[in-house]
Amino acid sequence: MSDFSAFADLMKEFIEFFDTLIPIEQDKLDATVKNRVGILEDFMHKEQAAVMRLRGLEQKREAELKRLGLEGCTFRQILEKIPDTDAAMLKPLFDRVDSQVHTMQSLSGSIRDAIEVNLRVIELNLTGNPVGKATYSASGQKTEKENTKHFSSRSV
Repeated sequence: MSDFSAFADLMKEFIEFFDTLIPIEQDKLDATVKNRVGILEDFMHKEQAAVMRLRGLEQKREAELKRLGLEGCTFRQILEKIPDTDAAMLKPLFDRVDSQVHTMQSLSGSIRDAIEVNLRVIELNLTGNPVGKATYSASGQKTEKENTKHFSSRSV
């Protein structure tokens, strides 16, 4: 019979890790949506440090699974292979980590989408097709608005 308390402690470390990373990612999404590039750089540095910590946790997890004879197993497979008492201890931890991973994936997707939108706006402005130039009439016909007035226009 193996001792799973060290593995449970490691899962708690993962939970603590994600508890600190998720708010950073939420703030990063907010900064991305608001196009606050300077703040984004700070979040990127925090994220790089988090990636290094995650690598260390992953190495510990792999070593612990190897020690337990469960190398390469998913959470579900681990729960199927271990005694019920240990499974009862680990299942809530696995569920929490699983939920946190899904939250991270959702945030990452939202951040990626916001960045793509911002890049598209920049691209349109650089090509001379500013956002809002093309509009649609009530009937659904595309119309080109030619706004000759601009804040830098010298005409009076």
